[in-house]
Amino acid sequence: MNTSTNAEEINFTIDESLILVHDKAETREEIINKLGKLLFDQGFVKDSYTQAVIDRERTYPTGLQAKVAGVAVPHTDTDHVNHPAIAIATLANPINFHVMGSPEDQVPVEIVIMLAVHDAKLVIPILRKVIFILENDQALLKMKNANSKIEIKKAMLDHIKELKEKEKTK
Repeated sequence: MNTSTNAEEINFTIDESLILVHDKAETREEIINKLGKLLFDQGFVKDSYTQAVIDRERTYPTGLQAKVAGVAVPHTDTDHVNHPAIAIATLANPINFHVMGSPEDQVPVEIVIMLAVHDAKLVIPILRKVIFILENDQALLKMKNANSKIEIKKAMLDHIKELKEKEKTK
């Protein structure tokens, strides 16, 4: 069974092997390292990717507060990426990330959505699609409460499908 989704309309791979459920990481760096290792081990990113994400997170934090959960969307420059993908972790205990656009503030994050984007022209469109999940309480709750990789993947894919439907009706 192929668990990978690599549809051109979403521009990246979401694979169950890139998902962590109720991970027990205790720091931003630890969860970024874990997700980066998953991406690297499968050839999606170069060996420079994880450290580049950590460095970027210090300068340009990605923590965001939604109504139902804190979310972080760490990513880095496209030159560290071989193939587009997304790695996702739900956390057993929230980890503080600095807030996007307000680095002096922190948000307790329960969902980390780490992007590996290979084409500079796609960074903003993909980031937008992912960040719109903050407005989708139902998708975030499904991810936050999921007990399996399949449930998390389905919640993310359903969210992206819903966005596509909305774009069609515009």
